[in-house]
Amino acid sequence: MNWQLFIGHAVFLGSLLITMIIILAFKFLRRKRQRRSPLHGKTIGNLPGQQLLERIDKASEETGFGVDLMILALPMLFLIWATLRINWTQVRFGAVELIFVVGWLLFFGYGFRQYQHHSKLREQARDGLLAERVTGLQLNRLVAHGCLVLHDLPCGEYNIDHIVIAPRGVYAVETKSFRKPKQVNPGTPAKVEFDGDALKFPDFSTRSPIEQSRRQAKSLAGILRDVLGDSVRVDPAVALPGWWVEKTETGKVSDVFVFTPMGRGCEWFTYGDEIIPTAKRNLIAQALATKYPPIAQ
Repeated sequence: MNWQLFIGHAVFLGSLLITMIIILAFKFLRRKRQRRSPLHGKTIGNLPGQQLLERIDKASEETGFGVDLMILALPMLFLIWATLRINWTQVRFGAVELIFVVGWLLFFGYGFRQYQHHSKLREQARDGLLAERVTGLQLNRLVAHGCLVLHDLPCGEYNIDHIVIAPRGVYAVETKSFRKPKQVNPGTPAKVEFDGDALKFPDFSTRSPIEQSRRQAKSLAGILRDVLGDSVRVDPAVALPGWWVEKTETGKVSDVFVFTPMGRGCEWFTYGDEIIPTAKRNLIAQALATKYPPIAQ
């Protein structure tokens, strides 16, 4: 049997093998170096329609595979058909062939770069989605204590993750997801310190979530003032699912409430005297509900 007849097959299988080796090596090295989600291994309740969303994602993947197969079927088979008709004894490696090899390397490198970039974005989006789901599910339990809770309130170019309208006040809650350092043992609590100005994690610190929550609280207060014609105080809050929050003395008296929604962390919103009566809480909720786009019949 003439082995040259299978060069087309070898090219396809070689490309597949090289791609799989590089992808698997990339995943292995990233898993070895990457930080771990503080929610890893936690049992998270399902949201309404979550199983349907998972089925939609699975069906989308299979649909995409079907479309890719339809597009590539003819070129792949044509490639194999064409290679069977090439006299490989007369083929010589020269400048033209080198150009094609360089072109393949450039396309392959660009594709791998895109894979790395979007793989990281997908991972961050999944962490953020899980953190918001955990926070939302825990905040929903406050309804039993006279609180009203809204999620993903549209505010022009951005959304406010959660809004808690409690007897003690109105809060704009921003949820953030940060991964634990690799050196922290799986059984060790992930701790973050809040000094009233910044969040100090084991290996870095950031002020961004605190500043963002303050801006959103100020924006929400402006919205309520415009809609109700009355000033309503809105306090900022930052939820850090999976993190144990330790506060300094200035952190304890800060205008920003930093908390974990896990366990009894959300119960803080139910403490204290009633400042906003039930009627006004309902009025605030109705005013904010108008920000959601209506669904036409």
